[in-house]
Amino acid sequence: MKLYENVIIGNFLYGLGLSIGRALPEQRTLSVVNLLQQTPADKSLGDMLVEFESVVRLIEFKNKGSSLKKEKNKQTQLITALIGQNDLIAVSREAHWYVETEPFEEKCANNITPYLEAFSGASSSYTLEGFIGSITHAVKSPQKKFTAEQLKAYLAVVAACQGDGKVGTGGIIVSVDKDGIKYLQYADIMQLRLQHKEFVLKMKNEYESIMKLSLEKELELEKKVQHTRSRSPGLGA
Repeated sequence: MKLYENVIIGNFLYGLGLSIGRALPEQRTLSVVNLLQQTPADKSLGDMLVEFESVVRLIEFKNKGSSLKKEKNKQTQLITALIGQNDLIAVSREAHWYVETEPFEEKCANNITPYLEAFSGASSSYTLEGFIGSITHAVKSPQKKFTAEQLKAYLAVVAACQGDGKVGTGGIIVSVDKDGIKYLQYADIMQLRLQHKEFVLKMKNEYESIMKLSLEKELELEKKVQHTRSRSPGLGA
């Protein structure tokens, strides 16, 4: 049996969304989920870049049955690039993860470890469910371990290991609250905008203002339509 990476990724995203929704049912949650698999950014960064207001995770998904030669070379280049940069090594162990699956007839074995330990033979840190739970816990109970600048610097090192360091990919910020889901696009996923409290506050306030303005315009338009109908005989018949 072959378990394709996109099947694992799809179910991971579903599970993560469900877990976050259950953990923060009454709280407005801002997040960015960039599925980069088979995009130009995939080669530079990885399969997925997930960002919340307090958490960033860069994740590489692999099937153990696939060729891992390129991934091992990429990891070797990254380890070399991080020599002497202890602060970025710490960022890597927290934010950069490797998820490898090996399907069997009755169960699926997982190798989920920090990316720097992906091919060391170390025991898996989590099950898939446990990994989702760890991200959810970090989002629910945030602890500021690194600055946005450190996280951005680490992503730049990762991107430079596989190219010129340019990613050039935009993303979508997702806002979820009791009123539903709202989206806001932005130009560069490398900016890590949700790590800046000023931006988050500004976006929330502006979005609320935009929604209020939109509602006012809708009400005004409805009044005009009703006024036009009342002055036009036969339209309401």
